Amino acid sequence: MRILASFFTAIILALFVISSSVYANESSKNLKKSHFYPAFHLASNGNSMKEPSGFVYFQGQYHLFFEDSIDNNDPKKMQWGHSVSPDMLNWRYLNAALKPSTEYDKDGINSGSAIVDQDMLYLLYTGREVKKVNEKTEIHETQNLAMSKDGKNFGKSANNPVIKMAPHYSYLDFSSSTFSDPFVWKQSDRYYALVGSQYEKTKDGAVLLFKSKDLRNWVFINVTAVGRNGEMGQVWESPNFVHIGQDDVLMISPKGIKPQGKAFLNKNQSGWFVGKLDYDTGKFKQKGAFGLFDKGFDFYAPSVIKTPDNRVVMIGMLGMEGSSLPEKSEGWTGMMSIPREMKIVNNRVVTTPVSEMKSLRDSGVTYKNQTLNGDRDFSNIKGDVYELNVDADLTNAKTFSIHLRSSASQETVLSYDKDTKVLKLNRDKSGLGLKGEREAHLSLENNNLLKLRIFVDKSSIEIFANDGQVVMSSRIYPDKSAQGIKFVSNGQVKLNNLEFYKLKSIHN
Repeated sequence: MRILASFFTAIILALFVISSSVYANESSKNLKKSHFYPAFHLASNGNSMKEPSGFVYFQGQYHLFFEDSIDNNDPKKMQWGHSVSPDMLNWRYLNAALKPSTEYDKDGINSGSAIVDQDMLYLLYTGREVKKVNEKTEIHETQNLAMSKDGKNFGKSANNPVIKMAPHYSYLDFSSSTFSDPFVWKQSDRYYALVGSQYEKTKDGAVLLFKSKDLRNWVFINVTAVGRNGEMGQVWESPNFVHIGQDDVLMISPKGIKPQGKAFLNKNQSGWFVGKLDYDTGKFKQKGAFGLFDKGFDFYAPSVIKTPDNRVVMIGMLGMEGSSLPEKSEGWTGMMSIPREMKIVNNRVVTTPVSEMKSLRDSGVTYKNQTLNGDRDFSNIKGDVYELNVDADLTNAKTFSIHLRSSASQETVLSYDKDTKVLKLNRDKSGLGLKGEREAHLSLENNNLLKLRIFVDKSSIEIFANDGQVVMSSRIYPDKSAQGIKFVSNGQVKLNNLEFYKLKSIHN
């Protein structure tokens, strides 16, 4: 009888797994038919997708891990979602890589990073534990290790937590309540990890550097970098580090930088310092000012990778904390940016779409040497999923603008003023839940030529101006009918080159 009961139990469990899989597939199909769900971006599969948490190449595939809600009613309790791709574009979901399961991560698994060493994939992640101490709520964050041989199934280290706030460096006024987002890499025969934090004495953001021989036993080296007088925000999240050419790049995502005129208007920022890390002292010496990766509305916490062909590529969250996220009504929230290649040009980091993006091009049209003075549109240039490339000669023009996702009542406006040298992105009429304008300084040093490469995907727009000198991204939520593209000039503009491509869906 026991054997028979076990047999029927196995059948019931198998049917449950199959029915759950069918339901998940149907749910996924329904999402991809929704109005705002993107065609060529990695996006939530029904939960709340947040920061990327490890971008790595392992066993012939790109792996991207990300914060993913366990329960949309408890947005602070996260697990690690997991997706794989052969080309950084066509993503496939796998089961969650990490879930809360132990005392040190019982209240959530937050951001971190990934590294491959000796045919093993290692994840270094933040575990979150909330305690009641003398009727006060205390948050303790620790850094923990998980590993996998197959890139699908992960086990947590018996050494966990492998990095935690300790007396020999906490005397410097750092707290376990803001101690997260480890980024790990290998230099020579040692592993290094940056952890984001806050210098509590002055409430300045900071990153701390640790070193290890085996990924399991870590020693504190130094405070690698710290803000000053509140100018660089209160907490530095998602630190990343990469070597490009002769320089090192320290990437941080500060929270709480105060607006400075028309700059730093977003709640959170993501940017870079170019300089050099001294591995002996643990200090980072910057060569210039802090720069933003993206001067639009919605780009945060990028994760970086060195690809097998030695490019430096990052993917960030295409969204911002505190946004209204109208896609909630469709049963999903959150998406990633397209992958962007990083380079250093004149001591500044510039980013451009990876070359693989061209593989998504479907039908297209090209115009050469078109003149514009006033308003103009093209009957075969319109849509809600496309790439638009414009080379505009503004020698005889004062202003030039492109009205995207336009209808009688809606539009997202990208404009350039040659006198002020300012590029603006306005979304006052971009659809549900949005208002505001962002701007960036952009000089036209090459014969008054403005070069734009624009990607539009249902509920997002990403703009790369003059080979990545300025990048601006935004979520937008227009009606389905808002598919027009209109070009407007004050003075004569010569469109040397105008290319429009419909882009293939990665879901087909």
